[in-house]
Amino acid sequence: MHLLVEFTTQGSMITFKKNVMAIFKPTIEKINQFKVPPTNGEWALLNFLERTLDDSFEIYFNPFLNGDRPDILIMRQNFGVMIIEVKDWNLENFQLNEKKKWLFTPNNSIVKSPIDQVLKYKRNLFDLHVEDLLLAKIKDFRNFNIVSCAVYFHCANHTYIENMLINPYIGDKKYQTFLKYNVDFIGSDDLDEIFFISLLKKRYLVSERSSMFFTNKLYENFKRILSPPLHLRSQGEPYIYSDKQKNIIYSTTLEQRIRGVFGSGKTTVLAARAVQAYKRALLRNNNPRVLILTYNITLKNFIHDKMNRVNETFPIENFIIINYHQFINAELNNLNIEIEVPKEIDNVHLSEYLETNYYGNVNLFDKYKAKIVKYDAVLIDEIQDYHRSWMEIIKNYFRDPNGDYVLFGDVKQNIYGQAIQNKDVITNVRGVNELKYCYRSDFKVRDLAQLFQKNIFGNKYEIDDFSENGKNIFFGIEQEKEGYVNYMYLEDKKHIPALYNIIRGNILNKDSTISPNDITILGYTTDLLRKFDLYYRYACREKTNSMLETIETMYMTHLNYIGKNSEDNPHIKWFNNISEQFKKTIFANKKNTHDSDIIKIRQHIAILFSIFDLYEEFTDTFYSRLKEECLKCGISVEAFFAFRKHYEEDLVLFKQEVYNGNYKSIRDNKKLHFWMNSGTLKISTINSFKGWESDVVFLIIEPIYDTTTSFNLSFNELLYTGVTRCRRNLVVINFGNQEYDSKIKPLFKSIMI
Repeated sequence: MHLLVEFTTQGSMITFKKNVMAIFKPTIEKINQFKVPPTNGEWALLNFLERTLDDSFEIYFNPFLNGDRPDILIMRQNFGVMIIEVKDWNLENFQLNEKKKWLFTPNNSIVKSPIDQVLKYKRNLFDLHVEDLLLAKIKDFRNFNIVSCAVYFHCANHTYIENMLINPYIGDKKYQTFLKYNVDFIGSDDLDEIFFISLLKKRYLVSERSSMFFTNKLYENFKRILSPPLHLRSQGEPYIYSDKQKNIIYSTTLEQRIRGVFGSGKTTVLAARAVQAYKRALLRNNNPRVLILTYNITLKNFIHDKMNRVNETFPIENFIIINYHQFINAELNNLNIEIEVPKEIDNVHLSEYLETNYYGNVNLFDKYKAKIVKYDAVLIDEIQDYHRSWMEIIKNYFRDPNGDYVLFGDVKQNIYGQAIQNKDVITNVRGVNELKYCYRSDFKVRDLAQLFQKNIFGNKYEIDDFSENGKNIFFGIEQEKEGYVNYMYLEDKKHIPALYNIIRGNILNKDSTISPNDITILGYTTDLLRKFDLYYRYACREKTNSMLETIETMYMTHLNYIGKNSEDNPHIKWFNNISEQFKKTIFANKKNTHDSDIIKIRQHIAILFSIFDLYEEFTDTFYSRLKEECLKCGISVEAFFAFRKHYEEDLVLFKQEVYNGNYKSIRDNKKLHFWMNSGTLKISTINSFKGWESDVVFLIIEPIYDTTTSFNLSFNELLYTGVTRCRRNLVVINFGNQEYDSKIKPLFKSIMI
């Protein structure tokens, strides 16, 4: 390690420690032992970084980030992160077409651009992998610069790269600006200390001052996914497994399918089986990887929880837990496969097109077999939600034939209407192992679920056999089941206040032992759940844990967009009006406002607009809360009303845009980082909560709309899934669905007698 001295423009020195190398994870010694060795380009860059950087830098080689596998990631605490994609490509075999798509000239095929590939890794760090990172970016767009990107072309020098990717487009201002702010190129002759340190300085990984954005909390969140601690046997709170569960957990039969009644511990068994599969794989591979696939992305943390209780020692980083679509998206990016969508494909037909050509295309990965990193074991939860083609793709292309392939599911939770045969799921594994013991057998909700199967499903599925549980008999008398089930039918059109009063009444009841942490609200329309979340937080001034985007975040997203795209924006007049006013009132003592001040102003606007939405619908309840917020912004409520009146037409249009926006990345991020024990009330759609359980569930039923949609054709399964999310106490609140009132009210009456 050389002593490296750099002078800033101010003449001050930046020094690195002498003879102290960067921290490599895994170590260089372990990288040398990899079954698939690094490429020449990867070795060249790794060796250069080893010579150049000190131990304030952490170098991660091929980290497995739940499907994503960037080549090299550099992290420096208090400064930032850089992702480097390494290409050993001969660039003479490539050219850019008129749309700047990369063409492999020997066969004229389109490959994914290395620029798009590395930027996809960056976006996924924000959207999927690192907790709090996406919301930090939404609150302050400058947080996006925490992570920078570069591409290292091992077989090309700097001049060649510039002549191919930069100079031909020197007049394209948009493209040049894009490159300036998003990606750097490194040639083979750039593996030079002076060049590389100047690059790190440009992206603020080397600086006189630490970053105000890359906080210790964010650093720890990065560290948690990049280098999770070893799970030790002593850390487990061991489950006591039944004999049937043990038979599955310790089975050496490679291909198995597990069918279990609700509450039978399917996910508990899956977690334990995954660890045993890892231990057996160690005999074949010194660094095995186990893939655990779900359909519902929220199950990632639920499965992590289950694995944390397994009484074994294992590295949690070797277990990749991800849902099917995210996994395929990650593999497409890892393999440089470009997703191409023809212009004529509209949003209505997009899902069908992607399913046919990518997610369900069993031949898509044929020519990439040699490049695919196979997993030493594959376990799939919620198999009832999987297409048969997905199973074939995973089994044939991503699983080592010598490793486990185990499927878990419950056909009665088939909420997406997948095809069934002989009342069961269609899979690519013969035979079935059954878990029939329900660990909620002493609660009334089990009896309700069984009645639901008999009376609502009818002959569609086999009725669960709970005979293994036996009956709870004491001195010849069957004992009363624990918990309660309750049903309410409400004609009241004001659903939100009614729901709020019921839930707060349960929490505040002096005889109740229920806390907000015990309660989960489940429904199936996002509009009602988002609005209830907003109402609840501002009515009782308590936080919630919602799997949906908050309305404030929705507003903030659009306000940031206006601020970034002000030219010819139809909303710029009212946006500038309120922004300038708040500059004067909130920052009255400042001559100049900075970026951080602008962000705070937008946050105030987002909150104010959200409370105003509540005020418009529930005037008496939220007038004082709106007035209070106006005072925080230094204006009177009358002045705010005058502003809303003056720009009424524009603001109505803006609200429509906000409420109709696409927030999938935000929603997926919240689902991925959802934990049960947050100490607050939980709010979720039934779909997103599938697999989880809660002591107290309030299940909301609303009218069904078009009965021909696949959603409504599986409505029985959706409600059954909602009912079976409850461990102890269930309240079903029906807001005007007369059809289901006549169906399920008798079930509750028979249980409540």
